[in-house]
Amino acid sequence: MARELTDAGTLHLAVSLGTVTTGAALTRILALRADPGWVAGPSTGVREWRFEGVAEQEGQVYLVGPSVPGLSLEKALAMPAEKALPLMAQLVRAVLQLSESAAGWFPLQSDSVIFTDDGNILFLPPSLDRELRDLRPFEANRETFECLNHPDLKGPQLAAFSVAAALFRIITGRFPFLGSDAADLHEQVRRLEVQPPASLVPGLEQEVSDTIMAGLGRGRRGAVSLSEISEGLSRWQTRDLVHPLGEDLRRSALAAAAAHEASAGRSFRRRRFWQRNWRVAAIVATVVVVLGALGGTVLRNVLAPRVTRGYAPRRVVETFYSSMNTLDHTTMQACVAGRAGQGEIDEVTTLYVTSRVTQGYEGRSNVISAADWDKAGRPPLAPPTTLYGVTGLSLTEEQGEPRPVFLVKYDKWNPAASADADTGADVVPRSEGHSVTDRVWMKTDRGDWVVSRIDRLERLELPPPVTGPAG
Repeated sequence: MARELTDAGTLHLAVSLGTVTTGAALTRILALRADPGWVAGPSTGVREWRFEGVAEQEGQVYLVGPSVPGLSLEKALAMPAEKALPLMAQLVRAVLQLSESAAGWFPLQSDSVIFTDDGNILFLPPSLDRELRDLRPFEANRETFECLNHPDLKGPQLAAFSVAAALFRIITGRFPFLGSDAADLHEQVRRLEVQPPASLVPGLEQEVSDTIMAGLGRGRRGAVSLSEISEGLSRWQTRDLVHPLGEDLRRSALAAAAAHEASAGRSFRRRRFWQRNWRVAAIVATVVVVLGALGGTVLRNVLAPRVTRGYAPRRVVETFYSSMNTLDHTTMQACVAGRAGQGEIDEVTTLYVTSRVTQGYEGRSNVISAADWDKAGRPPLAPPTTLYGVTGLSLTEEQGEPRPVFLVKYDKWNPAASADADTGADVVPRSEGHSVTDRVWMKTDRGDWVVSRIDRLERLELPPPVTGPAG
């Protein structure tokens, strides 16, 4: 966004307003030109920087300010790690400086952050950045802003995320999230299973990978602060971060990472597919309620004792997972508290409603129980028949009462949205399977044992079920 511009023989730092030369948008931008940017560094502390005026060249309008020779963060992210990491350490220190000043916290934009030749960092006015982003298409903002920022975070948490995303880009050569539009990218940021940098760069020090994943909100170690990232960057600059591996081992690691990444992508697309269909299913379910098909069961379920009353902890967990095979979302809900297992419950609810609608129109449901399919010897599936449910369920108690914890292993089978499901194309459904390992935490609620948390530890792709001739 920022560039050098000579106007009337004087060199300026300039930001193009593009084709915005009249109207309300230009009025808003010009009103913001007095808002401060910030210069931070070890020698100057924090001081304000402002645009000085407006210039026009070759039909383009620019905001211009004092010349600031240097290197943009956008260009720094494309540099080799040995050159980029010292700059990132400088950036983190500057952001921490700003947080303790009048500047406070604000989102980072890589083309408006400049590492100046005198050892400081210039941050162009955040309010102006925001206004110009709103005028530009998504493609112009994707890698400079959207890929660096989490749509739901603010303050220090957002800063840690942005630095982690930048480090991911430096270490692996690409951003962790690259959606086709803003909605898709934001959904990836929230839910996409990201491959750790150590998987994408075999031999990378585990500490580096773990810190980046924690900053992205994907780590098992919990959140990481900007100060912790700063301390890590100080250590990492003094040693080689990638240790050489044998060629066979490196290729094997890259192949495994590619397979996991592909599986995660399919899983993400499938979740988006169900999320979008959930809206339709919810409407259908509402109509069913209005017509009285549920006969007041909603109110009775709220007031009635749980169907799991008196169950031991192990039986509650077994009931939660086995109820997927019968699409019994009501029993699944009785097994949990709060938001635990909500993704699975929503998925089962969607399948239950849509399968009932299909059965009403076609006389049969296209979704069959994975347990029944397994018990029948896993016969070929004739499209459009699909599987849903779990097989091979096993529980290992890791911790007993009063706070039971179970390690749960099972194979999960479900309809698989194809790669073009997001486009709304009418595709023939198929099934896919994954070997899943969960850690399940329990507590008591109103005298009943319930699942309070489910942590997904592993999810590995299984060979798909055999498909037979279309039915």
